[in-house]
Amino acid sequence: MASILIVDDSSAMRSVIKRIIKLSGFEMDTCVEAGDGEDALAVLRSQPVDMVISDINMPRMDGETLLREIAADRNLCGTPVVIVSSDATESRASRLLELGAGAYLVKPFQPQMLREKLEQVLEAARG
Repeated sequence: MASILIVDDSSAMRSVIKRIIKLSGFEMDTCVEAGDGEDALAVLRSQPVDMVISDINMPRMDGETLLREIAADRNLCGTPVVIVSSDATESRASRLLELGAGAYLVKPFQPQMLREKLEQVLEAARG
């Protein structure tokens, strides 16, 4: 069982991701949502989560900046992050993986693919 923070400026997309997680069979006990990176940092600093699933393009603070902030914060730096985005450019994916993202998924994706990535990232983070 895992607690997950879903970060996306679209409430509809957050609902879709939550539904895909459930359909995939991934065992999730808690799901928290945030509309952008700033809200996500506030959530992360107030309650622990096992994993973050974040979009890239968001107002106020985008997913790349959120990833940098998580990596720079000694209390958050071990939090695994999975990026989900409609941006399929190889350079963007490579840069985010270099910044510490555990996986990069291009929307739309199949439930099974999301489940596999979530399990891989969580397993790697737990050692």
